[in-house]
Amino acid sequence: MRIRSKLVMLVLALPMLTATAACGELQEAQQGVQNAQEGIDKAQKNLDTAQSCAKATGAVQFMPNFSDPQQAQEKARNKAAELGNLADQTSDRALQEALRDMQSSAERVASGEVTIDNSAEWTQQKLAHAQRVLDICSGNSGGSGGSGESGDSGGSEGGEGAEEAG
Repeated sequence: MRIRSKLVMLVLALPMLTATAACGELQEAQQGVQNAQEGIDKAQKNLDTAQSCAKATGAVQFMPNFSDPQQAQEKARNKAAELGNLADQTSDRALQEALRDMQSSAERVASGEVTIDNSAEWTQQKLAHAQRVLDICSGNSGGSGGSGESGDSGGSEGGEGAEEAG
């Protein structure tokens, strides 16, 4: 009789053991799906950054013709809007910040603050901002980390431009 009761207990416990094993496999499968989703999300972010960089490298080539102030201001307005849109579209914080700096620089031209008389200093600052965008896009500054800290190396140029505004 004891053998029979042990056999009954074993038969009754077998589905529970099977369910426990299946539950573990299900958890492993769910973890695999989660890991795959994280990989897809990371790849999508990298693709978004690459697309933003492709557009940004063209946008930072902007150099107004200061001998024609009206044309320089009009082109600067358009470029500022383009740079703002690019900054809005990227999820990379360092690239976003660098594009906003470029946008502010173009807005200074659009407002008439930068003229042929003071364009040399503006051009130097603009080139520094453009180099920062290019560095982020080429990975030289670690911009894809998203922390915004990688933009610290170029922060002084933005501060100088703000001081010159007054």
